[in-house]
Amino acid sequence: MSRARRALALGAAAVMLAGALPLIVPHPFVLTIATQALIWALLAASWDLLSGYSGQISFGHAGFFLVGAYAAATVTKHAGVSPWAGLVVGTLVAGLIGLAVGFPALRLRGHYLALVTLGFAEIIRLTAQNWMSLTGGPFGIYDYRTFPGLPVEPLAHRRAAYWVVLAIVAASIAVMVKTCEHTPAAKAFRAIREDEVLAATLGIHTTAYKLLAFGLSAGFAGLAGTLYAYYIVLVSPTVGAVGTTSLAIGMAVFGGLGTIWGPVAGALLLYGLNEALRFVGVVYNLIVVGLILMLFVIFVPRGLAGAVASGPRGRRRAAARAGGERALGTTGN
Repeated sequence: MSRARRALALGAAAVMLAGALPLIVPHPFVLTIATQALIWALLAASWDLLSGYSGQISFGHAGFFLVGAYAAATVTKHAGVSPWAGLVVGTLVAGLIGLAVGFPALRLRGHYLALVTLGFAEIIRLTAQNWMSLTGGPFGIYDYRTFPGLPVEPLAHRRAAYWVVLAIVAASIAVMVKTCEHTPAAKAFRAIREDEVLAATLGIHTTAYKLLAFGLSAGFAGLAGTLYAYYIVLVSPTVGAVGTTSLAIGMAVFGGLGTIWGPVAGALLLYGLNEALRFVGVVYNLIVVGLILMLFVIFVPRGLAGAVASGPRGRRRAAARAGGERALGTTGN
């Protein structure tokens, strides 16, 4: 079986296993935690698409998340738009704003770019906090419709909502993996990440590909925000706090940068652990999660994905891939 088919089979198996969760553990609390973990997984993967693959450091993903959430909630409450259409609206608005922010910001690099994106997220949060007529100000926006057609009975509703979120997140992850692994953009992203100047000298349109990464990343972060808005049915400015981006980055680092599936696994594990430890104490669960992130950064800097790749099978795949690249290089010469 080829590597692509093996990855597809593993991904399909993971989705089917996740889909069986409501049948295996039909508990409202478990379903609520699992649904929110999926939303965080999409946000962490969207950050990894930009920073892990193309090397553009962003501290502003909380802003795109908030834009998507408010755009979806606003058009549903004030314009009567169906939540299904609101998903598209929130995604497009966040993606377009990502392009608008990215065009001037991507002239910068490193920590300068990070500071610009951080400032953008703070502007979005302050705007949401003070635009009372549209966003509800500090109290947020609420009392709007969620996904129509779902069962009314509480447990059945949570189960159906979980499946809806799972389907959307799985499809989004598949699109990101396809883009970052099996399209011409994949090599361009990696070349820009390793050496942008060298990539430009090789004829890669670095600005276009960086904008593509920025727009896609912002759009998927906005989609995560729309799912949050329709699941929680409350959006407030606190959702766009710096802590949201920090947690998404921590999940991506914990899972392994530049892999998509690594941040997804990291988000699911960390969010589940964080919520499970709430029974011990709110402060203690944050301390434990923080310590885990510190230990992984120090001792497992490549995250969960790196730990898997460093195993015997991962080393054999890496050696085979390197041999294939050398053969191609020899043929080209």
